[in-house]
Amino acid sequence: MFHAVIQSKKMLIVLGTALALLLAVACSSGNNDGTGTAGGVSPADLSNLLSSNGGSAAVAQLLQSGSSASTGIWVNGTGKASGAPDLGIINLGVEALADSASEARGQAASAIASAIVVLKNNDIEDRDIQTSYFNISPRYTNQEVTKCTDASSNQGSTSETPMPVPGASGDIVEMIVVQESKGNECRVEFERILIGYQVTNTLSVKIRDLDNMGTIIDGVTEAAGDLTRVNGVNFTIEDNKPLQNEAREEAIADMLAKAKAMAKSAGVELGKLVFLTETGGNSPVSYARLESQAYSGFAADQSTSIQAGELDVNVSVQGVFDIAP
Repeated sequence: MFHAVIQSKKMLIVLGTALALLLAVACSSGNNDGTGTAGGVSPADLSNLLSSNGGSAAVAQLLQSGSSASTGIWVNGTGKASGAPDLGIINLGVEALADSASEARGQAASAIASAIVVLKNNDIEDRDIQTSYFNISPRYTNQEVTKCTDASSNQGSTSETPMPVPGASGDIVEMIVVQESKGNECRVEFERILIGYQVTNTLSVKIRDLDNMGTIIDGVTEAAGDLTRVNGVNFTIEDNKPLQNEAREEAIADMLAKAKAMAKSAGVELGKLVFLTETGGNSPVSYARLESQAYSGFAADQSTSIQAGELDVNVSVQGVFDIAP
């Protein structure tokens, strides 16, 4: 029994030593950025050391099984390819405000129909016109009411003055209640007042003739009038696979050059590639600003200018190389 206790104590010492050495290996293997070589004592060396000193065969086997977890040379590579966009997407629509929901809907329906006629007259196919948003909702404003009570008579006394609603269009007003001079006990309250119903109908339109984008926007604005809303213009590349391939080749070449440089600096021979992964390469999207009389104060006959520019496709790769013996 005494002999068994001694053996148990030996096992605890061995396990404690193994854990400490494992932590030392983990801290010395690689850098935080994912590139580098495993330094210091390897798990295989620890396994042999423990076995030679009477350690547990199971502990040695555990260390040996994790010997390749962080070994080798880890390196990243990046590549970029540029190209002109071939597809524009306009997010446009109409917004109507009226006393009733049916009246607002009718105004919006008429305006969006006029806008669609302009789109089709510019050779936009049905498949490239999609309703992206439609909404009918009430519009409210807050009315401030000051209520005063005469301390002697206990009767309220107020007066009302119509004031325009800030930022509102048309003849919409709100009633601001002004305290009469004889009131000396007052409180301010806010009441929610319905001012009408708003209908919004928005289209997502694909434009394949980019030179015609400004003309289309001008035509829709003229047809739909003041109800027109243009919420954004962006550009993309419909088929970016050729640019992806070009960027990928550049990324892999960059990765190989870095791996060779790292191996040379470390004084080791670069082994075979054992792992490779890729990120990025999605279709790029850029956004354009509208330059027209509605946004920049140009003259009414100034046409809208849209510039497509150039887009970049970026690809990143990460590889792991063995270190040759």
